[in-house]
Amino acid sequence: MFTAAEKTYQGYSRHEPVKTILYRTIQDHFQTFVARAESKTEKLPFPMHVFQEVEAYLGCGILAKGFVRLICESCKGERLVAFSCKKRGFCPSCGGRRMNEVAMHLVDRVFPHVPVRQWVLSFPFSVRYALAYNPTLVTKVLAIYIRVISNWYEKAARRNGISGKTAAVTFVQRFGGAINLNVHFHSLFLDGVFTEKNGKLHFVPVFPPTDEEIVTLVKRVNLRVTRHLEKKGLTMDDFSEDPFAHEQPVLAQIAGASVQSRIGIGEREGLRVRKVGNEISGRTAYFVSERCALSDGFSLHANVQIKGNDRKRLEKLCRYTARPPIALERMSEAPDGKILYRLKTKYSDGTTHILFDPLELVEKVVALIPPPRANLLRYHGLLAPNSKVRAKIVPEQAKDKKENGEYPAQAKWAELLKRSFAIEILKCNKCGGKMKMVSIIQDPAVAKRILGAIGLSAEVPLNAAPRAPPMNDLSDPIRTLDDYSQLTPNYDAF
Repeated sequence: MFTAAEKTYQGYSRHEPVKTILYRTIQDHFQTFVARAESKTEKLPFPMHVFQEVEAYLGCGILAKGFVRLICESCKGERLVAFSCKKRGFCPSCGGRRMNEVAMHLVDRVFPHVPVRQWVLSFPFSVRYALAYNPTLVTKVLAIYIRVISNWYEKAARRNGISGKTAAVTFVQRFGGAINLNVHFHSLFLDGVFTEKNGKLHFVPVFPPTDEEIVTLVKRVNLRVTRHLEKKGLTMDDFSEDPFAHEQPVLAQIAGASVQSRIGIGEREGLRVRKVGNEISGRTAYFVSERCALSDGFSLHANVQIKGNDRKRLEKLCRYTARPPIALERMSEAPDGKILYRLKTKYSDGTTHILFDPLELVEKVVALIPPPRANLLRYHGLLAPNSKVRAKIVPEQAKDKKENGEYPAQAKWAELLKRSFAIEILKCNKCGGKMKMVSIIQDPAVAKRILGAIGLSAEVPLNAAPRAPPMNDLSDPIRTLDDYSQLTPNYDAF
């Protein structure tokens, strides 16, 4: 995030997704992947929302699909801004916009100026699979977890003779750092409680949780979530009666493989994803850090706290928790056509990269697409939508601007680019003058004439037809980065 004092804004450069490795991989191999999936079932291999998500992504940022025309008021220079897909599955561009929009909204309009603590709950493989395509179950498990943590805050306050309630915002993340399906919760709790005194609400912080308390809490979450799954007939060790597996057998197989970091279909079906590293030793070490505890695959971490007035760091944390699942700048292409995805943090066994065949990458991307009407951002406690006191604890600036009608329903794209990346889209790159919107072009025929007149491509990229996959080496030897010394980096990381 850039502050108002940092005035060095850069000019806008149009994002060209067709030049990215992710776009080319999906464009060239999605139909082949679908044909392979269709061979495993007699009905449609995936729900319609999967096809719609992929189709929308392949049209995201394509000028031939439509655009907005901007003209400089001084030099009459022209700029075209392509439409986005506005999907929430895996598109890095739209996910980046949503990330910044949500972070700005939470910091400016939701979180009061009080300390905030991040609580992260992760699940064992079987529970991740159960939550992947069951929004109702996600809601119930999330409610159990939030109730456990909220009760801890309220009891911690009562030990000091204070009665109050807390609040939280939860991001339901569906992905891990290796493009694997990993449903887990990032909850930002107000690190204390609000109590009423003389008709006014006052915030009272609580002492940080001890390591022993974290152990107790994760055991409690484990017990209650496991008990609820058993009540629903879903045991930790057996999901064979899962109705989703009967309705969508191929997607269920892909999801089950993704949560275990394995390959779901194809020549390497059932095998683990290939790892690349400099110091692969074959040893696995588990380390539990401060305020972090494990219980039968359940993991609870609560060691990140943001001070009450550190809004810049709070926005950075919100952006981290709301980030999209794929970082283009960590993706590179090897000369043999395989794709390397660099891990943000090295694994304990020395792994630094995950190696995918193109069809394997498409499989992992498909598994990340959320089901429709699954809310991935939740508000709890005093910040819940139906809370009677929410309006009393949000920032004063937000209340004033809302009353004056200065807050639109969504942040403007130009404002997001300026605030997050110091990019001034309404500033002319030639003369520095102000640009204004003159038209919105949605008709493909009109778009084609305009693009042809200014020498830009008016062709809509087409999906490659299904083809037989090449013969792959099914062995899984230990690899190092020296084996992939010549890499083609991803074209555009924005």
